[in-house]
Amino acid sequence: MNYEKIKSIVLTLLVFISIFLTFNLWTYQPGYDTIDSNETFDVSVGEKIDESDLSKVLIKPYELFYHAGNKTVGTLNGEEMNNVIKGLSKWTLFDLKDYSNQYTKDEMKSIIQGDKKVEIVFPDNVPFSVYGRVIHFEDKNMPTASFDRIVIDLNTMNSDAGTIYFASLDSGKKYFYECRVNVESLQKFEKTFLKQVASYDEYIEQPLNSKKNIFLPKFPKDYKSYRFYADTLYLEDFKKALFSDPNNVEVKKNTFINIPSFMKADEEYSTLSYINLSVDNDTAITHASLIQRSMEFVNDHGGWTDDYHFFSSSTVENKINYKLFVENHPVFNENHMAEVTQEWGKNSISKYERPYFTLDMVSKNAIKDVQLPSGASVLYALKKNSSKEMENIEDIVVGYKMTRDTNESNKKFLIFEPSWYYKLSGNWIRVPLEELEGF
Repeated sequence: MNYEKIKSIVLTLLVFISIFLTFNLWTYQPGYDTIDSNETFDVSVGEKIDESDLSKVLIKPYELFYHAGNKTVGTLNGEEMNNVIKGLSKWTLFDLKDYSNQYTKDEMKSIIQGDKKVEIVFPDNVPFSVYGRVIHFEDKNMPTASFDRIVIDLNTMNSDAGTIYFASLDSGKKYFYECRVNVESLQKFEKTFLKQVASYDEYIEQPLNSKKNIFLPKFPKDYKSYRFYADTLYLEDFKKALFSDPNNVEVKKNTFINIPSFMKADEEYSTLSYINLSVDNDTAITHASLIQRSMEFVNDHGGWTDDYHFFSSSTVENKINYKLFVENHPVFNENHMAEVTQEWGKNSISKYERPYFTLDMVSKNAIKDVQLPSGASVLYALKKNSSKEMENIEDIVVGYKMTRDTNESNKKFLIFEPSWYYKLSGNWIRVPLEELEGF
């Protein structure tokens, strides 16, 4: 074999080797693990609520009245209201009908506050579809309407069925629905309910302004001030729960950044604010969707760490507010330490603000008794001191003012003082007790 033939064979082999290597290079698939950019972290900052119980735990009434003859009595006792809702949840309601256009607002009020009526009042409108998880309707096609009170009619004489009303009186649009219930169930409820009425406080109806009347307690009442220890929650857990890629979050002091999202913590007040700049806030979502999403979102990371109740919502802003409650009274704090607030876009949350502490119930300590004046006295004082503002006042309630215990250097204790509050143009304002002296 001559030199030229050997050279040709070598060159041919080299060409085939080159083709083989090139093919393998093009078709090679490395054995790396797949990287999931949407990796989720199962983080829980507190105990999660069973999804079927979310509406029952988070959407609660905060006033209960019984109208009989010319007298109205009421209670803010959370256990009493829970018992009433528990009884209501055992019934099957049927024949739901819309009478919203058949009654004026005054006619609706006369029915609601008529003789032998139990009036259960919520802080804000609740959609039928959301509260349908608490009470049982025979008809599965729920109306898109909302209500801010449930009325149980105890007038069952010569009736083959009892009557329950769902109404919305205080919102821009009025709703009035009527449904029926088994009369034996209602009569059984009445026997139990009327045994408790004797312990209720007497209320009197007062003209708040030209737009609204309000029921307020007739007599002064003693309340307790409380002191709680506040357990701080881990910001790292919130980081893992809120960011889609928590491993790539940049931390600078108390600010957590992973564009387009960031979270900022305020150490002085133990509050945090999470914002996602990529979410469009201008997209309208339904009231029912806003409430349902907001409950599930917080529950997904065990964020319902204390006794929070649905308190207010705005479908114009896609905004919803849950308020901390103590002894079934709303808690107020100027630095947002007593509320969970959310703003939503079409599919995602755009803003989430809340405290990152939880109250240690074992440390709960009643520190003193405080007597608050009657509701009529508060109303009189407001009219005397703020007569020009009265037309814009929307409500008056007893709540708790939350402050840091200044006697503690570690700032871990919180004081809750009972106070009267009034709602003016959407904002809750405390009525200082010193202004009520002499009333």
